[in-house]
Amino acid sequence: MNCGNADICLSNSRLSLEIAYPGEKYKGSRFDWTGFITQVTLDGMHTFCVPESLTPGAGSGGRGFCGEFGIENALGYEEACVGNCFTKIGVGQLRKPDNQPYDFFRNYEVLPSSSSVTAAAHKVLFRTNSARVDGYSCKYEKEIALAGDAFHISYSLTNTGSKKIDTTEYCHNFVGINQRPVSGAYKLKIPGRITLEKTTGDILESEGEVSWPEQQERREFYCTFKNYDTSGHYSWELFNRESGVGVRETDDFPVFKFALWGSKHVISPETFIKLEVEPDATVTWKRSYEFFYK
Repeated sequence: MNCGNADICLSNSRLSLEIAYPGEKYKGSRFDWTGFITQVTLDGMHTFCVPESLTPGAGSGGRGFCGEFGIENALGYEEACVGNCFTKIGVGQLRKPDNQPYDFFRNYEVLPSSSSVTAAAHKVLFRTNSARVDGYSCKYEKEIALAGDAFHISYSLTNTGSKKIDTTEYCHNFVGINQRPVSGAYKLKIPGRITLEKTTGDILESEGEVSWPEQQERREFYCTFKNYDTSGHYSWELFNRESGVGVRETDDFPVFKFALWGSKHVISPETFIKLEVEPDATVTWKRSYEFFYK
């Protein structure tokens, strides 16, 4: 089902999702081009997706629910000679311009992977094949499916190269409920007796809940978590009491790293998975997002 030349629209009686076709709304070198979810609407009234930055041209082009592989080290970057390419899963081959360390925020030249899209009313499947570069190549599939007041993202990564794939993946959740600015009306719940690390900006924590001052400063905030427990029925839950709605994520994998980033208009909880895939092997994982009222 289409909802515009550049979008795929999934919908049921509770949710609608707007998903960009690969390479249409996002053409950058950072985020996964497949399954780039630009808006989620609950019951035709409540929206959840916002852009990474409200300033045109600023940031790295993120919006809504979009993933990234290898934020700290793209595959084959160290081995690649200047002028040659390295692999960014979900994007394609990126050209190495110099010998500076890899920087996810830098805009590299992109040679996109070949991909296909199979869409229906309630689900869409993206298939991507990357070219072999310095022994690295893969087949990557991502399916997004609606189910009542939730959607599920199922991933499959097959190593079709000769070298082991050793990387991470996460979903950068750019959330702003009904576009309400970050304030004391938001609460982020994380199971476990959490401890905040590497904290910058105005973040408050008490008994497993993260909150913000009534008037959030314009600067960005960031932290990582220790002692979280994602083995239960959800990994994190974000609620806005002014809107009366929230979203929770549940993962079917051990969380390798748990981070939180945001600024005055956006809150981004991020659960990372560690991926180690030998040649000819396949790994699968899944994220689920449920939207609710309180």
